[in-house]
Parts: sequence; C-alpha cells; structure tokens
Amino acid sequence: MDTDGVAALIATLREEGSDTTTIEAKTAAGGFPTDLARTLSAFSNTPGGGVVVLGIEEHAGFAARGVYDVVDAQKRLATLARQAIRPPAHVVVSTHVVDGARLVVGEVIEAPASMKPLRVSSTGKAYLRAYDGDYELSELEVQAFIANRDHPRFDRQAVPGAQVDDLDPSLLAMYVDTCRASSTMLARFDDDEILVRTGVVAADGGPTLAGLLALGLYPQQYVPNLVIQASVAPRPDDPPGTRASDARKFDGPLPVMLEEAVRWVRRNTRSRVRFGEDGHGRDEPEYPDTVVRELISNALVHRDLGPHAMPYPVTLVLEPNQLVIANPGGLWGITVDRLGRERISSARNDSLLRISQNVRTTDGRRVVEALASGIPAVLESLAAAGMVPPAFYDQGIRFTVRVPNHALLSPDDLAWLVARAGDLPLSDTQRHALVAMRHGRRWTNKTFRSEYPRDSTAARADLQGLVDAGLAVAEGERGGRTYSLAPQVEGGRKVQADLFTAWGTAPEDRPPPPPKPRSRGKRETNSARILDELRAGPMTAADIVERTGLSQRMVKYALGPLRDRGVVVLEGRRGDRTSTYRLADALDERTTS
Repeated sequence: MDTDGVAALIATLREEGSDTTTIEAKTAAGGFPTDLARTLSAFSNTPGGGVVVLGIEEHAGFAARGVYDVVDAQKRLATLARQAIRPPAHVVVSTHVVDGARLVVGEVIEAPASMKPLRVSSTGKAYLRAYDGDYELSELEVQAFIANRDHPRFDRQAVPGAQVDDLDPSLLAMYVDTCRASSTMLARFDDDEILVRTGVVAADGGPTLAGLLALGLYPQQYVPNLVIQASVAPRPDDPPGTRASDARKFDGPLPVMLEEAVRWVRRNTRSRVRFGEDGHGRDEPEYPDTVVRELISNALVHRDLGPHAMPYPVTLVLEPNQLVIANPGGLWGITVDRLGRERISSARNDSLLRISQNVRTTDGRRVVEALASGIPAVLESLAAAGMVPPAFYDQGIRFTVRVPNHALLSPDDLAWLVARAGDLPLSDTQRHALVAMRHGRRWTNKTFRSEYPRDSTAARADLQGLVDAGLAVAEGERGGRTYSLAPQVEGGRKVQADLFTAWGTAPEDRPPPPPKPRSRGKRETNSARILDELRAGPMTAADIVERTGLSQRMVKYALGPLRDRGVVVLEGRRGDRTSTYRLADALDERTTS
C-alpha cells in the first residue's frame, strides 16, 4: 500500500466517524497497543482481510499523531502476528508519513480457508470482524470455518429416514424430462438411473439432501429450518411498537419457496419512478423481478447445508429503503469484488446447483438459469432500471446482499427535477438525492451511504458529481463535509454545466463551446479543469498536477468519477506513474473537430 492509499483510508475513517469492517486505527503515541491480537485474528478470518493503522487518534477526528517509535512498533506488530496468533497471521508492515506524522501500517492478509479460523494463542479464541469491532466466534461458527476447509459435500449426503416416496411425483417427472432434453448421455438411462446419476437419490436408495430440497413433497419434515423467513421492517407510519409486518415463512421444495417469496416481495412493494434517456420518469416495479428472483434463488442454492448451519434459515427483509437477503454460509471459491465481473462458476453445493438447473417453477423457468449468469443478470437489470448496484457482504460464515430502492417522487418533484436537471447525465441515485435536497436535506457521506448502500468512494463521487454540475454546494472539511442544494437551483434557474456539455449531452445540432480561458476571478470545478487540459492530449497524473496546479490527491479524486462515467480513459495500470489519461474517444472527437 502506498502513502496515497493510507491517506485515502484515513479519509474514510473521518467520513465514517469510527473504525470500519476493514480498517482499525490505534493511537500508539505513548506505546504499542495491548489489544491488537483479537483484531489480527478477526481480519485474518474475515474475507478480504483488513488494515491496522498505528498513529491515528480516533477521539481527535482521526488526526495523524504518529507512533512512539517507528522501528519498535514495526517489530512488535510483526512479532505479534507470528507469536500471538495460531497459526501465524500474515501481516505486511510498512511506514508512511501523512500530515507530517509517521504512521505504521499493517495489511492483514486473509488466511487460506484450510487454516481458518485463526485464534489468539493466549486464549484459544477466534474472532471475526463486524462493522467497527471484533466479535468472538461461537462454537457453531467455528465449526462452519472448519467445514469450509474442504469443498463441502453436505448436499450429496442421504437424509436419514427419508425415502423416495418423499419426492414429489410431478416435479420428478418434469425433472427427468428436462434432464433427457438437455443431455444426450442422460437420455440413454431410465428414470431411476437418472435420479441416481444426477445426485437426486443416494446409493442406498434414499433421497440426498439436494434431491429432497429441490424435489421433495415437504423437505421441512426432515430439515425444518431450511426455509425462507420473510418480514417487512417497521415503516415511519406504522403504530408505535411495531416490530415487523406481514411476517411469513416460506417452505416446501425450492421452486415453491422461490415463487412464493417473489410474489411476496411484489405484493409488499410499490411502483417506483424510473428515468428514461429523455429525463422523464415512468412507473416501474420498485425492485425488478429479475433481481428479486435471481438473488433469492442464489440464497437458496448457495446457502450452507452443514450441520452447523441447520438452525439458520434464509432471511428476506423489506426495509423502508432497501431489500435485504441473507443466508448462512459465505461465498465459495470467489470474492465479493469478482462477483458479476468474471464468468466463473463456483458453487458451495455442486449437486444442488446442477439439480436446480433442471427444476422449473410453474411459469416454466428454471430455478437456476445458467452457471455464473445470476449476478451479471442482477447487475444488468439494475443498470437498465437506473438503479445502483447491490451491496454484497461476505463474512465467511454468512452472506448478505442489500438492494437499495428509491423514494417515490411526487408529480411536483418530478416536474421540478426535469426542469432543472432533466438533460444532465445524472444517475437515478443523484436525482433522488437532489430532490431530497430540495426539501431541505443536507447530505454527508455517511447519511448518503445509509440510504443508498455503497462504499465511501462511490458515495463521494456521486455527491461531488452534483457539485461539479453546479446543482449542489459542499461545505466543511472531509469528515464533516455536508452537501446541500445550490442557491441558484433553489431559486429556479436551470443549470447548464459546461462540464456536462463537454460530455456530449447537448443536442447533436449544438456543438460544444470551445474551452474557456481560466481567470483568477472565476471558480471552476476540478473535473472541468482536468477536462480542459486533457483536450491537449494524453497526460500522466503528474502532468495533470503540474498543468492544473491541483494537489495529487485532488487530481486522484477528480479522475475517479470521470473514469467511472466513461469520460476519461486510463491507458496503463493504476499506480504506474507512466500510465496516461485521455478523453474518451467520442468526447475527444467532438472537442477537437
């Protein structure tokens, strides 16, 4: 990790106002911290690991104070990782100077599954990271980690006491027909042999756990907690003391649970406003059906089926601003940052997944459509609906996905929004945030993320994008910065930002204006200044710093949103000083012709 990366971590801490699931800050000005062993265990056991930063004072707004002795702190941190954790934790230790203070940073690498859980040697206890703290694993959670050291095979095991008669004849008939139609090899076998060779029936003649779950008459006779527990969280207009409404338990085989849960979500949600390319809103389902279906089916098929996970159901909660789906068992063979980006098939329950591909719901759709296609379909559906991507959380022993929605807009708000920003390329999230500002809402990075689940960097890019467009103003320093409606927008004047004109959003018959010379008396956004310079040709980050007079950090933060929106293209690798930035091809053609 370089110094810029450490500075970004500190900025995140200041915006959060506390430690996070991946960052732990310690003062270490008067000596080495005495309580780091639990954190090293927790980060080692948590997917993605974490970072320990020594020399930061949390109670002073995460100010950089420096450590008591850099050499000794490095030595003690490395020794702690080797001797205080069993088996030893892998920690990469480095030093950095931030705000004039010397800090010691330890990057805790996630331990291989074959070694988890890592324990504190002195107590024998293992920990996992949860938000801003480390919590001790229960014995059941420890067993979950131990079970994950090898590829789980619980779905292939026969269910004690269950018989073939416990399978649904109609589902079985549909299943074997689909198997024959999809495989020339399976088409040679009779029905009974297909059931054995595809893992529905075990060698002893009884159904496997996978077969019972996918095709059983009532699987919960043998596995009562393999259900979906659904509820609607209290809403602002509910009577005081309301804990939940329309609480339901969906049971039966997978196709039945899936269909009933999807209908329940549809019944308990409303339509939402979706913005078309013309800037006008149209009513559509609050959550696209494809998104709901894919995420619920993933939770059912990929949940942990080990004995340690049997007490826990899949949960489905409709909160006022998001849909939350959670299942026991973390990701298997893939990490959160690769979900939907790589077409990799990685399944915790191989047999259940393959059986489910040949099981259909009453509408003729497969429970699982195709390997490695579910999350990409979710991302594409949300993008098409103008919604932000879901937030995925993997704790190794449980997996949670949160899909944010958006408050419905009144006709008056919609008309106001179209008049002031209808032709600007804002995301759906930015449009709703802008309407909230109209009604007096002042956003911080933290409150914005609480309503639209995303990481700190993405939230900063969205809010700064509104500032760059002239629609919002920012006040205060990082950690205490607030965003509110720009006075000229509140007064009713429609904003036409030069930055967005440069992006090519003006009508085709209106060529973009030539770059305007800068003057000391005119305030310009960092993004616009960078775009002005890039019209001269590709530049390295150092070139941009020199040409614009901005700091390295300001250039870095401005380039991020421009790259995300496809306005600027990086030629080379991030972190390589020789890499260059250039205008996207379409923009370059319009601004140089």
